[in-house]
Amino acid sequence: MKRLCVGLCLAVVVLSSGRAAAQQGVDPFLKAAPPGPPESGVSVGLSVGYGLPMGNVGGSVAMTDLFAGALPIQIDLGYRFTPNLYLGAFYQYSIAFTSSTLEAACAFDGVSCSGSDMQFGLAFVYTFLPYSSFAPYAGLGIGWEILTITVPTVSGITTWSGFQFARLIVGGDFRVGSGFRVGPFANFSLGQFSDSTIASPSIHTWLQFGIKGTVDL
Repeated sequence: MKRLCVGLCLAVVVLSSGRAAAQQGVDPFLKAAPPGPPESGVSVGLSVGYGLPMGNVGGSVAMTDLFAGALPIQIDLGYRFTPNLYLGAFYQYSIAFTSSTLEAACAFDGVSCSGSDMQFGLAFVYTFLPYSSFAPYAGLGIGWEILTITVPTVSGITTWSGFQFARLIVGGDFRVGSGFRVGPFANFSLGQFSDSTIASPSIHTWLQFGIKGTVDL
């Protein structure tokens, strides 16, 4: 009986010491987890990055004959049906950087050329670990693209548009609080301009990467 009483007293002392240490932050594993994202609701995102053009506008005219790159700014608005599943719309406007070839042609005519690219459509995204401190995701989208080249006093404004039939999306978010996350992203799109001014439509692509911030409401 005496040994039993001594054992019980020792157990009480050990448990009390462990509880006090946890309360003082010595044992982080006993602390409550930070609040997670809302189970469902509206998500609003804003991203900025850099885009590399590839492929052809049409025929033998390459995208790189027109642009060296682009600065895309994108707004996303959609709904999370679960912490994993998101469906929403996107609108992207890119300031296009004219290529040396186009700049030389414009300089020869004594003008300064400029360009822009717009993309908008729908995207589905699956987040693999929505409650972790870093949550990777992948998605697929479709949309429409409008490419514009402005050559003052010569040919005015040239615009091409067409269907963007695939937009592959990958990235990862670091959680900053329960309703905000930020992280790197990359997307790769496949499209084709369908204007009557293009005799032989070709596949062209954009490879984009950058930083995205998202607010979960």
